[in-house]
Amino acid sequence: MEQKVYVRPRFRKLKKNEYMQFYNSLRDARKINKHGLFVLLRDPEVYLESENFLIGNGIAGFSIKDEEMISVHKNNKKAQESGVSHILPKLVRCALKYGAKFCDCYGEFLVNYYMKCGYICVCRVPFDYIEDNPDNWDYKQFGKPDVFVLVRGVKTVAELDLLRQKNALLGFDEIAQYIPTIKNYDEALAYRDKIYEKIKSLSYKQRIKILKEEK
Repeated sequence: MEQKVYVRPRFRKLKKNEYMQFYNSLRDARKINKHGLFVLLRDPEVYLESENFLIGNGIAGFSIKDEEMISVHKNNKKAQESGVSHILPKLVRCALKYGAKFCDCYGEFLVNYYMKCGYICVCRVPFDYIEDNPDNWDYKQFGKPDVFVLVRGVKTVAELDLLRQKNALLGFDEIAQYIPTIKNYDEALAYRDKIYEKIKSLSYKQRIKILKEEK
């Protein structure tokens, strides 16, 4: 049996003219990931104007556009072949290091995962109020999950690393009761920005406290 070669999960920032490499990586990953529809495939021009990051030849990647982490993906086949697993925490850490302040995602499973990686959920938008849901969404398999809007929970990656060592990052269930529902995505983003301005200079613990007080 051929032995797998472990690839250290180190992200490479792509050059401007490599944006189609990122687009193709995301496109291919969506095809073979059963939750591929949970990540929007945007027009290639979006990635031309983004900061794009990949591991290897498309094992995993993400973009930062207007300070928002977008297009997060992992090619399960390539990751398995390279012995790469549990990549999201490293991916989020890299995004935070490069200044990502915001992200959003479908469903409670993913929002919990992002919170355990250093983000904080600030509001939710019901599925039916999102205008750019994929046309081929599989309602039978996935239902209608809310979209959760998040902001970074830490000022620095050093703070993130310390919180992870102490197992002090909250899960979604611990703050779910404080998360408002906003039935307009643009209004949700405006609320997100307002919250972030209030908490951006605070520690993780203080940010959580402010979020609870907003409710």
